[in-house]
Amino acid sequence: MDIVLRILTEFVSLTLTVLPYFALGALTGALLKTYAKTGWFVRHMSGNALSIFWASLAGAALPGCACATMPMAQGLVGKARLGTITAFIMISPLLSPVTLLLTYAMLGWEMTAARLLVPFVGSMVLGLLVNALEGAGIRGFSSPAMAGSPVAAACGPACGPGCEAEDVRPNLFRNLGGILRDLTPYFLLGMGIAAVSTTLLPENAIPDFLGGGSGWAAYALAAVVGIPLYVCEGEEVPITFALMQKGLGPGPAFTFLLASVGTCIPTILMAQKIIGRPATAVYVLAWIVFAVGSGVVFAWAADSLPRP
Repeated sequence: MDIVLRILTEFVSLTLTVLPYFALGALTGALLKTYAKTGWFVRHMSGNALSIFWASLAGAALPGCACATMPMAQGLVGKARLGTITAFIMISPLLSPVTLLLTYAMLGWEMTAARLLVPFVGSMVLGLLVNALEGAGIRGFSSPAMAGSPVAAACGPACGPGCEAEDVRPNLFRNLGGILRDLTPYFLLGMGIAAVSTTLLPENAIPDFLGGGSGWAAYALAAVVGIPLYVCEGEEVPITFALMQKGLGPGPAFTFLLASVGTCIPTILMAQKIIGRPATAVYVLAWIVFAVGSGVVFAWAADSLPRP
């Protein structure tokens, strides 16, 4: 009974901590779905590389943890291509002005610069990959902009670029309710899994488990531990700092920094509702490659920099 009570307490604490971000993300998504002009999105978000760049830039500028990203991304459904939405989902939790300042304060300018530049490359590559899979007609990679859109349904197949449906009236509360109805069960399930894992995980387990080192095993462990782990926005920085104090090399530490904040079990559960299971599988696999590859490149660059 003591363990159950601790799990319930942790569940309530985690949910209350993340709920404001989730609610803000849902409201932002509803505003996008309601008031964003479909014609503008058709022109700027239905292309390939440029649309992914704009989505990545918007995701980097918007504050919020990974759980806030998903409801915001839901607001793009029906307005942007699948790869564009996936790129937005990837980069949004990685960057914000607050986390960049915190990274600079605790981890130095090198890791801050890498955190600023690397996600843009990763999100662009992932977005282009998903769009290529969609363009190849692979099953499960169907663009939300082409199916399930109220605008598309109203305009019909003859609808051209920039079409706006005159009879589709924006309804903020209906759209907000739809986003909450679609994502809340996955959000609560993810919080439950996070509460169980957090409660059962011993204190300092992550630093003790990863320990020191900079070999390939350290990179793999950093990615495997970081990706499913739920970490609030900004919390990954002091954890990474603690890992480096324990002797973890800068490369694996950077891998953990990206992996721990970019995705987690709650966001993976919500992502499959938004972009589908095949795209979510590609998204998670891409995260593993991206996090490990970024750590390796960062370690190489750090060793190549001249020391004062």
